[in-house]
Amino acid sequence: MAVADKARVEKTAIENKSVLNEAYDYESKVAFSRGMRVEVGDCSMLFISGTASVDEHGASIHPGDLKAQTLRALTNIRALLESEGADWHDIVRTTCYLADFRHYDEFNEVRNKFFDDECLDPIPASTCIEARICRPELLVEIEAIAMIPRDRTV
Repeated sequence: MAVADKARVEKTAIENKSVLNEAYDYESKVAFSRGMRVEVGDCSMLFISGTASVDEHGASIHPGDLKAQTLRALTNIRALLESEGADWHDIVRTTCYLADFRHYDEFNEVRNKFFDDECLDPIPASTCIEARICRPELLVEIEAIAMIPRDRTV
């Protein structure tokens, strides 16, 4: 059976250009989608790629301010979720990357307040890792997985 003839899970790219520049609009092309919607039975899974403090023009914003960058990353994820008819209540897992783990308490303070403001209960499963972020001025990056009923749309 040729590759093109194999059955595939239905998937579509996620984007919200009014808030967050898509990867293919960056000066140097990179090979990823901002997110992916995957249809599995009666459920849609939303896989949000690592999202940082980037604006609608692809520029890093809030350099050096971990708290502001964390909030911008979380609100960028919110905008991507909204473009698919989802919200933070649909998030089941996050993976958080910090450029310097010594700032974990600061990061966690902003994340906890954001989750409280969103009235999340339970909060998503999460892992936090110290890692080099794609741009030196970025201090935090967050990726997320959400699950919604397949028939939910914007």
